[in-house]
Amino acid sequence: MFFVFHCFRRSYYGGNWASFSFSGLLSWLKEYQENSDVVTENSSWQEQILENEEAILLSSKDKTIQHVEVFCYASQDLHKDVEEAGALQKNHASVTAVHSIEPAEPACLPTADESLSTQSCETPADHTQNSDPESSLEVNDAEAAGEKENHSDDKPSEEETSENVPKVQDNTEPPKKNRITYSQIIKEGRRFNVDLVSKLLYSRGLLIDLLIKSNVSRYAEFKNVTRILAFREGIVEQVPCSRADVFNSKRLTMVEKRMLMKFLTFCMEYEEHPDEYKAYEETTFSEYLKTQKLTPNLQYFVLHSIAMTPETTSSTVDGLKATKTFLRCLGRYGNTPFLFPLYGQGELPQCFCRMCAVFGGIYCLRHSVQCLVVDKESRK
Repeated sequence: MFFVFHCFRRSYYGGNWASFSFSGLLSWLKEYQENSDVVTENSSWQEQILENEEAILLSSKDKTIQHVEVFCYASQDLHKDVEEAGALQKNHASVTAVHSIEPAEPACLPTADESLSTQSCETPADHTQNSDPESSLEVNDAEAAGEKENHSDDKPSEEETSENVPKVQDNTEPPKKNRITYSQIIKEGRRFNVDLVSKLLYSRGLLIDLLIKSNVSRYAEFKNVTRILAFREGIVEQVPCSRADVFNSKRLTMVEKRMLMKFLTFCMEYEEHPDEYKAYEETTFSEYLKTQKLTPNLQYFVLHSIAMTPETTSSTVDGLKATKTFLRCLGRYGNTPFLFPLYGQGELPQCFCRMCAVFGGIYCLRHSVQCLVVDKESRK
């Protein structure tokens, strides 16, 4: 029987792939700025080394992140005693605020053929908003009926009301846009997470298969990226990914739709037709797209939003592989091929830690291994 004992010198999981709230991010920055990785010499362990053993010192200095600097572009007010609001204190207020800010379309994951644990989320129905329009409609109907009777008897009243309407409109002012201050970011620091390394997951791949087979996925929640947008010629456009997106797109002409579907179909089975691209293996993928009679608009979508490969360094084969990977991941959990952990990429290491703890694994944070002890003869 084997046991896992995991030591980590930090106070959090995930290492350089961790996710933080805003206050946690500030603490992480302060920790690196103060060079807290300086090794404190402790010779107590040297007394435990036997004569036939040798100690190999291990460096605990993290050299992957250096020269940390912080730049603040939000207006800094004079309130220095601002603290991050707790989740329990701002629970009800945060829920109402989210309803008023977030769009109506929820980015929920549908159930898949393989049980990747995704919590089905539904947009809560706001009963007050649903009941208010009905009551306002009833009031408006009663007022309209009363106005019809008054208008038939007294015509000068229409002139008075019509004269008063512009005055009311003149008094209304457009809503003011308040700038976000540094204190507001600190107060709302628990409403968002910041990933040290922000990445998306393809819905098909070795990591997703591992999460499913090991049942680690039940400890995490995932969101499906609802749309892929591209910025071209000053306009933000939605990239048509699936067959339905292509034919429902209003930005593409009928000719472009046929050309795009024909090319994407070829990319799905390009390995079966090597003669189609063998002459362009040494060229870049962007040059190969030009030979396929694709319009500049379609070339931009395929290169930057579907294959997502560099324009100057990616070869034709690399571009075709990336396009096929993108297309294979469509439709498994949503309309796009990308998944994202609900609380950031730092959740994935914690999920594996939880699974290990269920089977007796022990995790010890804020402790580092100072040396390895090996036998001098066997070197084990």
